[in-house]
Amino acid sequence: MEMRKIALATSHEFSDLTRDDRLVLNKLLYCGVDVEPVVWDSKDMAWNQFDALFIRSCWDYHKRYDDFFRWIDLMSSEGVVVFNNPDILRWNSKKNYLLELGEKGIPIVPTVLANKESPSQLQSLLQERDWKQAVIKPVVSANAYATWLTAPARPRENQEKLTAFLNQHNQIIVQKYIPEISSNGEWAMIYFDGEFSHSVLRKPADGDFRVQEDFGGTLVGKRPPKHLLEQADRVIEAIGHTC
Repeated sequence: MEMRKIALATSHEFSDLTRDDRLVLNKLLYCGVDVEPVVWDSKDMAWNQFDALFIRSCWDYHKRYDDFFRWIDLMSSEGVVVFNNPDILRWNSKKNYLLELGEKGIPIVPTVLANKESPSQLQSLLQERDWKQAVIKPVVSANAYATWLTAPARPRENQEKLTAFLNQHNQIIVQKYIPEISSNGEWAMIYFDGEFSHSVLRKPADGDFRVQEDFGGTLVGKRPPKHLLEQADRVIEAIGHTC
């Protein structure tokens, strides 16, 4: 498929793209590709001028979820090819996908779904599962948005915070806190067309559990151990989409 004109979709906050996305932009321009960054909710944009659209720095989608996916649907109706595939974008946008992967035999961090209609007693949940702490986040979230860690010695405070959190976000996930993430970090692996390309090891700042750079996290390019790469291959196979 020949792509004559490409849009790199971004948000108002990063209208000129993030630092790493500008590397992509400059490389494409160097290769002679007609490409430009475009804010996804731009008014009066003639989207059908683009042959393809790549979702890049749309880091506000979780705050405007319905608007964002109405826009994705509009792109499809306009005949604009969207990468990644809109089906995989929608599936991956809600963290319920972790439970689906677990049902397919993929090892995941132990995860419980909770919502406003069936609130959980947090301390009971932790005790039943023998969890010392839990990480709590909205089902729709990005960049550790509204993500917090329970305080082990403050069960009443944790429950009050959870109740208020459910009133605000309606549906959330509660995950077992894995101390090794704070000490050793977590891996992010990049695949193109179903094939492993590269990976980074992301580590949180001292005293934190969030690996994102906004919270002081760091990342370094590194190849993962063989067993983790094999596990990532199983995830790609289970998803069933290549792009």
